[in-house]
Amino acid sequence: MISITGHYNEFTVFLAVIVGILASYTALDIMSKMLKEQRNNYWWLTLSAASMGIGVGAMHYIAMLAYYVPVSFHFDAVLSVLALIIAISGSLGAFWTFWKWRTSLWSGLILGSSILGTHYIAMAAIETEAHIHYAMLSVLLSIIIALVVALYAMHLFFRSKSVKANPFLKLVSSILLGIGISVMHFMSMYGMKLHIEEHSIARKWGQWLPYQAPFSNIIASITITLLIVFLLVAAFKRQEEVRDSQLKEEYYQSLFNYNPNIVCAVDLYGNIQTINPKGIELTGYTLNKMEKIPFPSMFREAERAEEYMWKSLSGDSVYYEATLIRKDNQSVYVEVTQMPIIVHGQIKGSYVIAKDVTDRKMAQQQLLDLQKDLKRTLSQQDGTIFKFVKGSKGYIYTMCEGKMIREMGYDETDVIGKTLDEFLPESYARDNRSYYDKAWAGEKVSYEVLLNDFAYYTKLIPHIYKGEVQEVIGSIVDITDLHEAREKLAKSESMYRSVLSTMSEGVVFHDLEGNLIAANAYAAKILNVPYDQILSVNPFGLDWEIIYPDGTAFALEDIPSVRCLHTKEPVRNTVMGIYLNEKKLTWLSVNAEPLQESKYYKGVVVTFYDITKQQEQEKDLLHSNQQMIIAKEEAEKANQAKSEFLSKVSHELRTPLNSILGYAQILEEQGEKDLTEKQLNRIRKILKAGNHLLYLINETLDLSKIESGHLAINLEPVSVKEAIEDALKIMKPLAKDKHSILYTRFHAYQEVFVEVDELRFQQILLNLLTNAIKYSPAYRDITIYTEITQHHVTILIEDRGFGIPASELNRIFEPFYRVNRLEKDGTGIGLALVKQLVVLMNGTCGVRSEEGKGSTFWVRFPLVHQPVPKQLFDEGEAEPFLGFSIPISIVYIEDNDTNIELMQSILSPYKNVELLVAKTGENGIGLIRSISPDMILIDIDLPDMNGFEVCTQLQLEKELKHIPRVALSASAMQSDIDQAFLVGFSEYVTKPIHIVTFLNVLKRLTKA
Repeated sequence: MISITGHYNEFTVFLAVIVGILASYTALDIMSKMLKEQRNNYWWLTLSAASMGIGVGAMHYIAMLAYYVPVSFHFDAVLSVLALIIAISGSLGAFWTFWKWRTSLWSGLILGSSILGTHYIAMAAIETEAHIHYAMLSVLLSIIIALVVALYAMHLFFRSKSVKANPFLKLVSSILLGIGISVMHFMSMYGMKLHIEEHSIARKWGQWLPYQAPFSNIIASITITLLIVFLLVAAFKRQEEVRDSQLKEEYYQSLFNYNPNIVCAVDLYGNIQTINPKGIELTGYTLNKMEKIPFPSMFREAERAEEYMWKSLSGDSVYYEATLIRKDNQSVYVEVTQMPIIVHGQIKGSYVIAKDVTDRKMAQQQLLDLQKDLKRTLSQQDGTIFKFVKGSKGYIYTMCEGKMIREMGYDETDVIGKTLDEFLPESYARDNRSYYDKAWAGEKVSYEVLLNDFAYYTKLIPHIYKGEVQEVIGSIVDITDLHEAREKLAKSESMYRSVLSTMSEGVVFHDLEGNLIAANAYAAKILNVPYDQILSVNPFGLDWEIIYPDGTAFALEDIPSVRCLHTKEPVRNTVMGIYLNEKKLTWLSVNAEPLQESKYYKGVVVTFYDITKQQEQEKDLLHSNQQMIIAKEEAEKANQAKSEFLSKVSHELRTPLNSILGYAQILEEQGEKDLTEKQLNRIRKILKAGNHLLYLINETLDLSKIESGHLAINLEPVSVKEAIEDALKIMKPLAKDKHSILYTRFHAYQEVFVEVDELRFQQILLNLLTNAIKYSPAYRDITIYTEITQHHVTILIEDRGFGIPASELNRIFEPFYRVNRLEKDGTGIGLALVKQLVVLMNGTCGVRSEEGKGSTFWVRFPLVHQPVPKQLFDEGEAEPFLGFSIPISIVYIEDNDTNIELMQSILSPYKNVELLVAKTGENGIGLIRSISPDMILIDIDLPDMNGFEVCTQLQLEKELKHIPRVALSASAMQSDIDQAFLVGFSEYVTKPIHIVTFLNVLKRLTKA
């Protein structure tokens, strides 16, 4: 055997390697397309397997043609086709395994095995005269190279699909696989040995070269062209896919950006990777800020949100409701859907879609609140609302609300879900069942029932939908009062009939046309008509003559029943005279009241009674009243004359008292230095007597004011305790003179208030205390105390004096009345004044007395609430007059010489006071104009004009109106005082003058 060797054509070897690499790249590129597509995957799988199989087969034949040997050979067609089929089917199996299970191990082994099978079957297809032998080491190496290269190439390809489709790894995989296939082939060829027989003829080198090179080039060209076509088809398809992908991406991006809900992606650690504009708007965070916030912490229910997040990251889609907390801490209610992101079978994170349902949540809450409010309202209504449906066991209650069901002794749980027989008494359930049957048949039902002495009105209304009753709504109202009222009405109707028949008043009922409906017997008697004929009388067509009290005739429209029908208003107390016959005139007092039924007037009820005797008596009374009016007017004139007389007497008495008390005060003040004690005592007695006389004049004038109604009373809350204490302070000197002790005993030291005139209240207490001291022997105690009830306080003044005979107690409060046997100074008007003042201030008074043991006078007033405290200005007691600090001039207008001399005497001690006198008003005004004095004193009674006219004249002159003016008058009537201040006087001083007070007035007004 002769061993022969050959050599390789470098260009053809290069073509074989290029074909292997291009075939690997084309197959893997199309394979990657298949992995991306969701449809037509079998088409891409077949195309990629064809690319790989054709490329591997072509590479083997090109590589074998690249080996030139000096023997002839050719290829077995069947084995060649089988080799190509194995290459394509092996590639198909490898790529299908990778596509289905994403395993590079099995797909690499299958691919490597198909490459080896293709190679060695193609080698077995060679037919030549030479004997072919293979070195086992080369075969083993080729097998290892094929399997390792295929495994590693598929692993790199798998990496390229898992690491964001890295194109570099795909290219490396293609080059590695193409070169590996070539290395495997040439490694196998390297171990191939050719032997020929010794007698065989060896051809020269290059005998087949002209044929091998073109043939290999043709195979390479066809294969490369075919692979390029495959790549172009894939590229074209890829371009379409890119356009579709871009369009889909835009769709997805639009769906993402303009989604009305929050859409975001969360990684495996719960961090937000991306979020749409709606999410940024709704949360208030930017994406940069949001990437630092764990997704669950954005919710109030963070723990629950985290639990659901991990559930979605484990592969489940979850749905839940949560409260999203915005950046400004505002709450947003959302519905969250979270689903896993799965890439190549691995979970990479989760998608989150959060829908803002705040408005719906608020609406739901409002609806729940409304439902609760409705339920609460229904539960508080006096009756009961319920629903029921018909089941296999009977009528079952589905709702029951209202106070009445509880008043019947049932609770809501006792009714809902129960049938009639399960909670109602048997008889009541039986009676109700018939009504329930009618309602379930579609009929509206209402009925009344009695249960446990109560009456109920029930109404059932069926709810019909599509011609069938779905449920029945019922309501129950307690009509026990109405039921009782009906019974009472039934009982009272007979009583009313009997009362009507026995009334001493005529009663008739007639309709709108005047036809009598009913009348009592007394009406027939008054109208002098037989009772059985009374209903035939028509008041609209009477032939009777009807007159007014003044004798004029009634028109038809003025008859009370007719007027009532026209005006729809009652007519009351109309006096009518009716001539029932020519001689008899009957006077009636008539009332007409409209009869109202629903909103329409149906007639009139007329009542009348005979007042003929009253009319005659009224005529007599009218005559008497006229006489009384004349007498009253004369009494008022007499009372006015009395008041004027008392006022005149008071004025005339005060005028000489002015001189008496004035000079007595001057003598008392000057006599402390010049007179003896005996002379001073006599002057003081003059003052005491004069003041007593003035007190009597004042009391007389007060009583006159009360009787004439001219006494002004200013009512205000006054403390009883304080008023008593003030009165006791004033009366202590008088009690001391009588060696009497004044005791007080308040009711549990309680301070109470009465509404009185404080000055007049003090006057009452002083009068009663003065009487108690005056009419009690020396060394006797006087006690004043109070008795308090819920509404009144009684002040009692108890003495241990002589007492009052029982026969004189009724007259003790009469004016000028004095107990005959008591010889005490007084006028008898003090107690009369007390009574009049007490009555004016809404009180009462009285006396209890036992002759020889003493008397108890009392006054009682209603209690009032304690007044709101006021800020009091305590001016203190009047200070003694300290003289004038600056010179002043005074004009005194007075016509009485005695009064002028008294004023000169009062002011003469003060050298800086200049007194100018005018005896008439006209002269006084002229004097004032000429000197413009600091003070003007004006007597009211002047010979030419009165003091009011003088003051009015001065008020009109701008240069003189600012000068202070003091009225000096012996008139103490309130009307005169009011008029004085009205015309412009600054002060009003009544005579007799209290000198110190008068001087202080001058000092205050002149500010001297």
